[in-house]
Amino acid sequence: MTSNSPQVSHFTSTLRPLKRGKACLTCRFFKIRCDGARPICGPCQQSPKEDPCEYADGPGRSRARVLEETVSRLEARLREYEHPEETPSMELYDPYQQGQAHDSGTTMRENVDRPLSSYSSYSSPSSTFFGTSPLRSSYTGGSSGSSDTATTAEPRIALPGTRSLLEWFFANAVSFGFFLDHSRFSSSALLPLDFGHQSRPCPGLLSTVYLWGIHLSPQTQHKDLEHTLLMRALRDTASDLSSSNPHPHRFMHTIQAETLLGYYFFRNGNVLEAKRHASGAASLVLGCGLNTLRSLHMQQRGSNPISPVSSESHNLLPPQDAVEEGERINAFWAVFTLYRDIAVTVDPLRSVCGVFDAPGCQIDTPWPLDMDMYKMNILPPRSSMTIHEFLNHVQQDGDDYQPSGATSTTTKASLLLHQASFVAGQYNPNMPPPEAQTLFAAFQSVRRLIASLRSQLSPLEEMDHQNQNLSSFREIHLAHSLIHGSIIRLNHIFSDSDAECRHYCVKSAQALIHGGGFDVVEFGCVNPIMGTLWTLACQTLVQEIVRMRSMRTGETQGLWITCKLYQKLKTQENYPYTVKIPSWFPFNRASRPSHSFLLTVL
Repeated sequence: MTSNSPQVSHFTSTLRPLKRGKACLTCRFFKIRCDGARPICGPCQQSPKEDPCEYADGPGRSRARVLEETVSRLEARLREYEHPEETPSMELYDPYQQGQAHDSGTTMRENVDRPLSSYSSYSSPSSTFFGTSPLRSSYTGGSSGSSDTATTAEPRIALPGTRSLLEWFFANAVSFGFFLDHSRFSSSALLPLDFGHQSRPCPGLLSTVYLWGIHLSPQTQHKDLEHTLLMRALRDTASDLSSSNPHPHRFMHTIQAETLLGYYFFRNGNVLEAKRHASGAASLVLGCGLNTLRSLHMQQRGSNPISPVSSESHNLLPPQDAVEEGERINAFWAVFTLYRDIAVTVDPLRSVCGVFDAPGCQIDTPWPLDMDMYKMNILPPRSSMTIHEFLNHVQQDGDDYQPSGATSTTTKASLLLHQASFVAGQYNPNMPPPEAQTLFAAFQSVRRLIASLRSQLSPLEEMDHQNQNLSSFREIHLAHSLIHGSIIRLNHIFSDSDAECRHYCVKSAQALIHGGGFDVVEFGCVNPIMGTLWTLACQTLVQEIVRMRSMRTGETQGLWITCKLYQKLKTQENYPYTVKIPSWFPFNRASRPSHSFLLTVL
């Protein structure tokens, strides 16, 4: 009797009606009478279904409950997207503020760069580190109400001190198109404020400068952070212009960040990405009207088809002083130079034109001056059709400033390299006589421009390298190199048939390789266009050596040229941080000719 009691109890439980909601979820769905037995009821045990036997009031969350919660969460997020103005603000706290470890052996104290919430301007008080600048990449800069704030913050990035990063960057900034005032930028970057604060540079620009600082750092232990900083710089730069809390200098800072990223990819051989960022910077400078600064002919709003929106609609506030206006002038020419240099490097000679050559894109901005002149409240006179008049040998009022400005000379030299490439690209041995006459007239015009600009520069051999400012000398060295590259590119089209043109090419290639006897390793690193110019010089010298070999002249000058060339290439191999030789460089380490081969050619 006792042994049968469980069966009787089970039988009676099946007959006893269950209260509403006590049946299992499977029986409720199929409308089957459930006995309420646990963990598995009788109907589910007799006829197993695809879904397990679960109860709504079970100890764990049922599958249906999980799905219901997921649907509710998605509906709430959808409401946030549809009505961002109704979304309540969310305040973030610093989980690393308490219990921070400090390095007692370092005296310099740097602030912790902290991101801002995308919902509000609230941020927790700054904590401090000794000698390091940890970064967290949770700044979104997105629109209000974005669900990004629910995303888990990325891990902190332990970097060297901000001051050290800036020092490493500014030691070579002149080679990478940095047009902002160094002292003002450094002062704002070192403020003990949060990362993203409007008194500091935009997050995209600051992240890009940190990236360059790590890239140029002599400390190899931080090189593994470069890729992380690159991803951060790309993300922050892309979101700065769409921030719900706009930075007052977001346009200028984004132009600067895009320019630096363009040079970064250009230096590392990723020319496709370099061209993309250069195009982005070019679109911004044209959209902000930087191509018509200090124009003699102030166009009506929207008259320029390339930049149909005026600068006022872009919230580009009027410059506060001569330095800010000079930054804008130099910004345009820095982007212009980068865009031209990349075009000369990667585009076919017949296709080197771009957005700055589009019909209706009038460039009235005067030539740039060195930043020291802006600090003395010196601004160039108003001008119009700056490039057109320069290429047509029209003397401008502002030309009196230019001989003393290395920035202006370098910009003009870059323009002439592009113009020489364009003229060379139009050459065709089978051209009809009218086109040949037009080409020869353009050839002579560019040659006179190159000679005129070259006469304004002192020879590198006569300059005092020791007492010269390294940044200024770096620009002068680059200007000389660009001029030599222009001579080679222009005269090469007639070098096979004209001895004078061939002589110009060889002499310029020798001068480019020799560099005035200055060891470029002392620069630390050089402008990426130098890789293109050295390639041009190498090709010219090798062609001349082959020509001399075929003529059996017996001259030995080619041997010394080749030895000098090989020494230059070995220097680059020993000091790879000077200029990174990309895979497309003809004499990279994988395909570099041996010394014995060079001697055999002779």
